Amino acid sequence: MNKQLTDPEFLSFCENAMPIDVVEKFTDNNIRGLENIALRSISTRNKLPANVVNLLVAYFYSHYGNQVYNRNDLARLYDYWASKDVRTMTQAAEMTNEDIEEVLKTLK
Repeated sequence: MNKQLTDPEFLSFCENAMPIDVVEKFTDNNIRGLENIALRSISTRNKLPANVVNLLVAYFYSHYGNQVYNRNDLARLYDYWASKDVRTMTQAAEMTNEDIEEVLKTLK
């Protein structure tokens, strides 16, 4: 797991940030069309609290930042967290301990 995901200062940032701000942190402000498409795919789902979404985005981009990925993977991960009823930052932090590649492999 990326050490930043457990940093109290970063978790505090996630409380009020926009998902695009989180992506910028993990891509060195290199927002591509792929990121915009992926973020749009989760922007209207409203199944998870905003701060949990930010940690989900951080978890995803801490692994996939600055590389090509399936644009539907972020939405799949979002739905997976929603199915697990992740409602708090503590629960979200626990979810970041899972191997993202294994999780996505089982969701495809």
